Amino acid sequence: MARRVRSVQEQQGVASVRLDCARCGLSWSRPRLPGRVPRFCSDSCKQADWRDRVGHEEYNRRRREAETRRIRAARIRIFHAEFDSISASSPLPFGRALPLLRELAGVTAWDSTPVPRLYRTAALSWHPDKPGGDHKVFQLLQEAHRLAKLLDT
Repeated sequence: MARRVRSVQEQQGVASVRLDCARCGLSWSRPRLPGRVPRFCSDSCKQADWRDRVGHEEYNRRRREAETRRIRAARIRIFHAEFDSISASSPLPFGRALPLLRELAGVTAWDSTPVPRLYRTAALSWHPDKPGGDHKVFQLLQEAHRLAKLLDT
């Protein structure tokens, strides 16, 4: 009669459990552990299942929103660096004032919108009391507006 050899896990009283991936159907064994039993064999199966549940349109929308937030954060870092470089000994150059005002207002470089309208448009989006506003960027906007007014007159 053959003798059954017990594994180390069985000798210690830890039984293994057979699991199946909810996405690809892959089966694997693991020791019975406390806590939640994994539903997926890998992160790629988990992510693919999430994309299927959410839908490709929603997934693409979320990616676009994340990219928009990343671009805005990068622009804010650039504006902060530009504001930090302004001092009494190195003021904002006159030639940079109007292009900066246009950039903060979100219009094209060749736009011929008057300076007061550019300032109002930019102030609505960058004012610190508005959602998404920023104090340093608003101070930079005020300095650019002050110089652009001098150039406009």
